[in-house]
Amino acid sequence: MTNLTASRLQIALSLLVSLAAAGPAAAQTATSSFSVKSSGTVGTAAPGTVSSSSLGTASPEAINCSGTVKVSTVAVSDPVLGPQLVVSVDTTALSCVGQTTKATYLNSGQGNLTRPLVANDVIKMTFAIYPNTAGGYLRARTGLVTANLSFDTTTGALTAASASIGSL
Repeated sequence: MTNLTASRLQIALSLLVSLAAAGPAAAQTATSSFSVKSSGTVGTAAPGTVSSSSLGTASPEAINCSGTVKVSTVAVSDPVLGPQLVVSVDTTALSCVGQTTKATYLNSGQGNLTRPLVANDVIKMTFAIYPNTAGGYLRARTGLVTANLSFDTTTGALTAASASIGSL
């Protein structure tokens, strides 16, 4: 091997090792978190068919949800894809109550998404909502949280957030 080829090979290997050590998303630039008040209704009731004694045997009722939705973001730099965000949405602090039966409902709303960094973004995430009873998870329904997010495109910091609850 000639000296020129050996030096080129050494430079190429050095670059590969430094890229592998850094990883594709090594440079984090901003971490942000917002807790936003939110409310909405999941589903609609079939008229006159909801039973307060047995939520599992009757048609589903409309469910009112209100409370806090937590949105957290971490900005990361990726040399291939460009600036990215890891967005976490948590709806587990919502209080949900059936419109007719006044039964309480729980939800499993936690999700993580990776998105390109843009000035404004809308994220839609589904979550399971179910009666707070033994085996209630077997009667789960689907809710939808829609989060409207604004970012500082230079730092990746989350600058504003709002959220609403609804159905698919």
